[in-house]
Amino acid sequence: MKKLFAIITPVLFLVSCKNVEQFRAPIEALSADWEKATTAVTEVGTMLGAAQTSLTSLKDSLMVDPKMAAKMKPEMTASLDSMKTAFMSQTDMIGGMASEVTSFAGSWQEMSTKLAALKEGLASGKLEGDVMAQVNELKTAVMDASTKADGWKSKLEATKAAAMAAYEMYKQKSMMK
Repeated sequence: MKKLFAIITPVLFLVSCKNVEQFRAPIEALSADWEKATTAVTEVGTMLGAAQTSLTSLKDSLMVDPKMAAKMKPEMTASLDSMKTAFMSQTDMIGGMASEVTSFAGSWQEMSTKLAALKEGLASGKLEGDVMAQVNELKTAVMDASTKADGWKSKLEATKAAAMAAYEMYKQKSMMK
């Protein structure tokens, strides 16, 4: 019986190691893609923060001198108010995107824990559960993150451009007499 155990144990060890090795390439590829997606999401978050700071600093300059405002026609005041509202609306949209990215980052962190568990299991030679299902779930998350990051980046660029256009129009109109 001891001889049988001594023969079977190394065989089982080799089979189990080989079993783990079949997942090495998918997990390593996933890990590389994960890093790229993480960088993209982080970059968008940084861009959103910078845009919020920049536009917030401009918001305070959307004022007309009270003496000049008293001399303005009601149509001009309404036009300036409309441009200021458009600017503020775009700024609020950027704030909403920032909240969305922050929320997504929380779920992304949870998924990162799953990836770390796979990498640790690969290193220790002990992967548990349906590994390919886990890999596929995380691959879907990577595609989702990449798509969202691209969408946020495009939306940020368009929103910031619209805010700056409203700001420039406000400044031009406010200089008119």
